[in-house]
Amino acid sequence: MYKSNNYQRGLTIIELLVAMTISLVIVIAAAYTYLASRESQRSLDRNSNSRETGAYIMQMLGREIMNAGFYPANALPIAPDATQQGMYDTYPPLPTVPKAVTDWQNIDTGWPPVAFQTGIYGCDGGKFDVATSTCPSVDATAPDTIVINYFTSDTAEMGKSTGRRADCTGADVAPAGAGGDPSNAERKKNSGGAPPATPHTATVENIPPQLPVFVSNRFTLSEVKISVDQNDVTTKSLACSGNGQSPHGTADATAYQPIIPGVENIQFTYGVYDTDASLSPSRYYTATEMNALANVTLNGLTLTSWQRVTAVRVCVLSRTMGGNTRIADKASSPRTYLDCSDASKNQPSGDTITRYVEVFGLRNNLKQYY
Repeated sequence: MYKSNNYQRGLTIIELLVAMTISLVIVIAAAYTYLASRESQRSLDRNSNSRETGAYIMQMLGREIMNAGFYPANALPIAPDATQQGMYDTYPPLPTVPKAVTDWQNIDTGWPPVAFQTGIYGCDGGKFDVATSTCPSVDATAPDTIVINYFTSDTAEMGKSTGRRADCTGADVAPAGAGGDPSNAERKKNSGGAPPATPHTATVENIPPQLPVFVSNRFTLSEVKISVDQNDVTTKSLACSGNGQSPHGTADATAYQPIIPGVENIQFTYGVYDTDASLSPSRYYTATEMNALANVTLNGLTLTSWQRVTAVRVCVLSRTMGGNTRIADKASSPRTYLDCSDASKNQPSGDTITRYVEVFGLRNNLKQYY
């Protein structure tokens, strides 16, 4: 019988170990490449989201600021009577003499507070107090608050969609029945009787108010905790309070509602004109500096500093959330950013802060008479 000397042979232990080592190296390299790619993509996503946050906040605040001081021109000014000019076409609407029940201003009761007497008002380094309608003591490390006031003749139904009847929280500033800002209680009435009484005694929400109603939105920052990649992250959020949700003189611990997280700081300065030769701002002031400015008489009118604001400079610092956004940084070359005071600072560990600065003109600041 013939016997073959070629026996079937398997892998030796050394060959098996070599093969396993090569396979392990390939797996580790693939895993490392995947993890690095994932972290790089997360870094790009977080930086992109942060940039979108800053741009969106600027757009939203810009629209609000440009609306400051708006009063619907629902009647022509009474040209022959100089004392009545501006009663129907300016912010704030002038009271009649003697006072009518529908007048917005009430000197006898001290209404409105200083914060609502102009289209723009602000708090320097602090959160506007909705209970007292005042600013707190200045904290240099705290974000600012801007108060934006205007009037609207929108119906309640329109205010829920495309109109301006709702405040920044979505609340109607002058709903039928109770609720809303009490300064709108009489002005919102638009019906009653046949023919209707003057002033009106009832409210129909699908028709405009008998006189424009008051809207006040306040924007600042509030600290919030959110979940990022299943981890809790503490950050600041742009927050708003409106007079539909928190009417003046009403204490409300939840007055400011967070709307856009991922903000490190927000600062406002106000451009003021000083002569009747030009309405261009002579310079920009903080809210504290604004309150210290003397009144100026122009064209026979004595104007406060807040009445002379024609532009607002907004500075927003957005901050990434979740960390690991600067994985390519070198320890020997720390990255920096400019804060709202134009000071250069080192970027925080893991996160990236980006500055956005823009100037918005108050298109509604100009009067229809001079």
